Amino acid sequence: MENTQLHPCERIYHLGADGKIYGNTNGTCRIIGKESTGLPFQKWVRKTFTDQAFLLPGDIISNEALFCFDEASEIIMKKTGRNKLQRFRTYSHIIDADGQWHCLTKSDKQDIFTMIVRGATLVALTDSGQKHILFKHRPGMWQLDDMFVMPDIETLKFLHTHMCDLLEAGFSQTEVITGNYLQYRIAKAGLKLWKEKEDIIKPYRGIPLFNFTSWLLFTNK
Repeated sequence: MENTQLHPCERIYHLGADGKIYGNTNGTCRIIGKESTGLPFQKWVRKTFTDQAFLLPGDIISNEALFCFDEASEIIMKKTGRNKLQRFRTYSHIIDADGQWHCLTKSDKQDIFTMIVRGATLVALTDSGQKHILFKHRPGMWQLDDMFVMPDIETLKFLHTHMCDLLEAGFSQTEVITGNYLQYRIAKAGLKLWKEKEDIIKPYRGIPLFNFTSWLLFTNK
């Protein structure tokens, strides 16, 4: 059984790296905060690295962390069926309830939602695909870039159902998220349906879980 108490980078490394080694320097990793082996941190880090606040005391970046910063990953290329090396940060990362690691994109929102409600044990989602997010992940939380949400599967399903109903009725995702609906769409969908659904979701608008849920919206049309 997978150890969910490990640092997120350790979990992903153990599930998918197949023992990949980037360096053999001993020290304390500035990402996972543990004694390990890897590369000297100052030789690896670039001046463009802007996440200094997330670093821990240490002198190396471990192989576990380096795997999750990889900008030319053959492993992700193979997992995603691409024909060139892939950046780790391009993808959302999920460890599902069965302990399987998945690399997913915005086009996979339906699969992501299903994995979450079935009890995924690591949820680190990215909207932009430009930021390194796994090393910032807070175990036990759902993550969307730099936003962290306390897991609440029942409320997620509740909101998702009613928000998707509005999408199915013809409203845009922006309208559902902001609450600013175009009058002609209300008329087309029907005032009764719109008011019923809007009154349900309105109290949640603006809270982190609402924002998290809104990213997961999709329709079956």
